Amino acid sequence: MSANAQSSAANTTIGAEWSTGVAWNPNVPRAIGLRRLTPAELRLAQQRATDVYAAFAAAPSFRTPVDRAHLVTSDAGIEAATITDRRPVLRQNITAYFTVPRDARRLANGVLAPKLGGAHDLVYFALNTSPSADQFVDRATAGDFSRGVQPGATGGVFAAPRVLDTLAGGFVYADLLVFTRDGRSPLEPAPIGPLLDLEIPRLQVIVNDAERGSAERIREAEASLAPDAVAERRAKREAIWRTETPDPAVLTQRLDAAHRTDMASVEETRRQFTIPTTPDPLHRYWGPKLALDAARALADSLGLEGRTRPACGWTRGDTDRSDAVRYAVVGARDGCVPMMRVRADLIDPTRPLTEVQLLMVFFRGSNCGEMLAGVTAYVAGGRCGYGVPLLRELNWAALRSALGWSR
Repeated sequence: MSANAQSSAANTTIGAEWSTGVAWNPNVPRAIGLRRLTPAELRLAQQRATDVYAAFAAAPSFRTPVDRAHLVTSDAGIEAATITDRRPVLRQNITAYFTVPRDARRLANGVLAPKLGGAHDLVYFALNTSPSADQFVDRATAGDFSRGVQPGATGGVFAAPRVLDTLAGGFVYADLLVFTRDGRSPLEPAPIGPLLDLEIPRLQVIVNDAERGSAERIREAEASLAPDAVAERRAKREAIWRTETPDPAVLTQRLDAAHRTDMASVEETRRQFTIPTTPDPLHRYWGPKLALDAARALADSLGLEGRTRPACGWTRGDTDRSDAVRYAVVGARDGCVPMMRVRADLIDPTRPLTEVQLLMVFFRGSNCGEMLAGVTAYVAGGRCGYGVPLLRELNWAALRSALGWSR
């Protein structure tokens, strides 16, 4: 049965079909941002969603569902351009759903909409929303180089992710595609100075904790050999062991042996937690201390101009702990992975607030970019299995036109 034949509101049965249009939810479920959309902004956003839907519908895999209901939702709002810049920009989500039919519902106008909590596989198209730094942290290249990266935040520094492919002018990463209106990468080199400003305090905390923890363990152990503590412990043991060892001489021997074990234990604690004078990169104190010293020495050598030079990261080969990470200026050593950050100018708040400056397509941790680029084999089903054919077949020229971009 065709989608048009199934679009009647009177027919409540949902099958493997594609929706006749977009389930439109201005400001819902998106929280109201700086203000509500004006009527003109609302019409513009709704038309964009309709035009993007038309591009989806031209993809054969989306137009001819096999086992899912294919539908599209959209919402929009006027929100701050960035976390630090409160000037408004029109942000919009347009989401492709691949839904188990029982978890879709038909609206009065025949459009399909998802049921809350249903079984859905989704591909998200976000307009004018900057990608967060954690979306670029690539499991194949990241190591432990990331610094200052917080979930959902654009700030922070990370190892240069793999650009797996390009698609219609966009950059394909492991878990997202990013299209910028200017055609440039969404990333820029991270300068070494601010990176060291993150790394030095991080390492200083680790060093301080190691010093304090070692001293505290030794202090606690030595306190256990104070005369009062020894006498109290001996008395408790004697009270318990007297019934087990009634012979006074044997009991004394047993108590003396336990005390010798206590002293040996304290000595072992001193040995284990006394920080050695010889630096050892594998030691829990010296590892971060050597990393701290290296970071400070590099920072001191840079000068004001040198702080703006691009950074790279590398790892000592004798340990896999985070204190094995070292940073350098790009070009200073071989095998040093460039460090990157999200461009701060992806959304230019001086441009018209309704203009689309950025499109981000993402999969929420499914790494579908690897399948899209052919790094991993295509597997039917699931978020990647449904979304990748759509992205491969999508009429990108029509979609770019819908965004107001040249083809």
